[in-house]
Amino acid sequence: MQHLKFRTTPTETSFFEEVKREVGTYFKEKNISHFANSEMILKCIVWISFWFVSWSAIIYLKDYFFIAIIIGIAHMFSHLMIAFNIAHDANHCALFSSKKKNNLFGYFMEVLGCNKKLWVITHNQEHHTFINIHEHDDNIDGYKLLRLTPEDKWSKHHKDQWLYATFIYGLSTLNYVTFRDIKSIVRHVKNEKFNMDVIFIFEFIFFKLLYYIYIFVIPILVFNVSFKLIFFYFLIGHFVNGVFLVFVFLTGHLTEDTSYPNIDNSSINSNWAVHVIKTTGDYAPNSKFLQWLVGSLNLHVAHHLFPKVCHVHYKDISPIIKKVAIKHGYTYREIPTFKAAIKSHFMLLKTLGLP
Repeated sequence: MQHLKFRTTPTETSFFEEVKREVGTYFKEKNISHFANSEMILKCIVWISFWFVSWSAIIYLKDYFFIAIIIGIAHMFSHLMIAFNIAHDANHCALFSSKKKNNLFGYFMEVLGCNKKLWVITHNQEHHTFINIHEHDDNIDGYKLLRLTPEDKWSKHHKDQWLYATFIYGLSTLNYVTFRDIKSIVRHVKNEKFNMDVIFIFEFIFFKLLYYIYIFVIPILVFNVSFKLIFFYFLIGHFVNGVFLVFVFLTGHLTEDTSYPNIDNSSINSNWAVHVIKTTGDYAPNSKFLQWLVGSLNLHVAHHLFPKVCHVHYKDISPIIKKVAIKHGYTYREIPTFKAAIKSHFMLLKTLGLP
């Protein structure tokens, strides 16, 4: 993997400096912290409580198979909500001012079955830096099953990818809890992203075992819940989570008007902030419900430019970013609804499915 660097111009530099200045002024004038507020604390309480209560309800209602299945799917969905609303911010050091607290709450990523350290490398370091860049952004790796970038080699089956992509997406979180982390270890060690020391190995094994123990072992062996019940909601829940996870993240980058930056002599022809503006977009910006549900990841530009700002503030700083971007002559990508963003993503899949 080649080492990439960003080029910049005085105009591009002035854009990012003004954005940072205007956002900083907002927090200063409001006299508020950019970390978690009371709304965020309430969200933490709600989702962690829902996670535990729904798990307990499965056990309590185990004799009512179909009711327990529905509750089980809701329980699995709470895993994703904890990842979106708590662990994501914590692993960006955006939840608390305390590094130790962020590190602690970051381990809620393990609730989703995803290793915290590997996620930070893949998401924070790779994706957030090299958005939509072939072989550098793992989010656009279609594993030859999907063609998500023009640089991917075209195969005959890609012409139908818009038809089968949803099924592939539905396997994504199941992939996290089975094979993906193992592949990530091999890739990151090979690329010298981290050393696999004893502490990492212990944590990796401990949390993977813990995940399966609280999902399968304790309910089955301690509370006599049937394996069939857990197996059904586990698979259905992961499919629902996988589809929703991918739609939430990919619609922030991979829609019809997306940009795939050109690499020239190991350089990206813009600075990092302009690169974010060109490759990232918002959707459903006026949907308060979606903002609350997905940790404001629909306001994706704010997240990428200010990942260390807690997501509850994105709704207030997004208009500031948009205003400055337009002032400097940049197109601020914005799709009015989540449905329209998903449709636009599938239109891109159709386009990339052509040879």
